[in-house]
Amino acid sequence: MHPVLADAVLPFAEKVAAVSLIEAQVSPDPEYHRWCGQQVVEHLILSFKHTREELQRRLKTGQSPATKRTFLQWLIKVQVCFFASMSDGVSTTLPLRPSEFVPQDGPALAARLLAEAEELNKVLSECRIVFGLRPCGYHPMFGRLRVEEWRVYHAVHCRHHMCQFDEAIRFARKYPGGPEKALVDAQRVSRHHHHHHHESTAK
Repeated sequence: MHPVLADAVLPFAEKVAAVSLIEAQVSPDPEYHRWCGQQVVEHLILSFKHTREELQRRLKTGQSPATKRTFLQWLIKVQVCFFASMSDGVSTTLPLRPSEFVPQDGPALAARLLAEAEELNKVLSECRIVFGLRPCGYHPMFGRLRVEEWRVYHAVHCRHHMCQFDEAIRFARKYPGGPEKALVDAQRVSRHHHHHHHESTAK
């Protein structure tokens, strides 16, 4: 795998592989559509697949995308490719939102993530031969991207979601029962404090 992709994908896959089936399914806050660990991984797998399919379509025709990039797309692209940061406010495009999936444990998810990343990597290498330095695909938010821009985009995207994955798994390990269990614990702690406060003021 190309180092730019490997540096982001391999450490993530290692983290994913260490997670149990239950841990992967607990969402810190399903009410507000906060994803569980598996949903984060499914989203990345979908994003790799989506890009690969777009690039494969371009490879078939051999034509570089002609759509002009808007100023906003250019601005976001500069932020991602040069400052390697992604805003939390950027909403996920609908085809990349994981909805229904079969629950899997960490090792199975990590294997799928790596396999999809390898497939994308292969297609990007083909694009380098066919398109050279010309744009080889169109991203709905960033506009036309060249091979190395696609690599940087996916590396940044992967790192961006690694924090989200870590947060979900930390929560799952602390509260395997999910948000309801967290709420019950929080109420118990607050009642305990309240009770002690009353005792100390009564003295």
